[in-house]
Amino acid sequence: MGTRATYQRTLLTACSIAGDETELSALLGIPIEQVIDWLVGDQPIPPDVFLKAVDMVLAAGRKQIADNRALLEKINRRRISRRPRSQ
Repeated sequence: MGTRATYQRTLLTACSIAGDETELSALLGIPIEQVIDWLVGDQPIPPDVFLKAVDMVLAAGRKQIADNRALLEKINRRRISRRPRSQ
């Protein structure tokens, strides 16, 4: 499916999104010791865990895109409200 480094980077990104290894462990329903072993590369990450991490990363990406769009809409509304009105 992918390289070990790709799995590890993806899990690390999911960990960052979750907040820390404790939160990631809770979200995955996996003991923290196992999650740490995967994060530091002591053990290979199972494909099903990798796919859960991918889902987390993609969901966070979609949320970031939606947040960025909402921010841009707010900026545009404020810009319009600041324009001088024609007489």
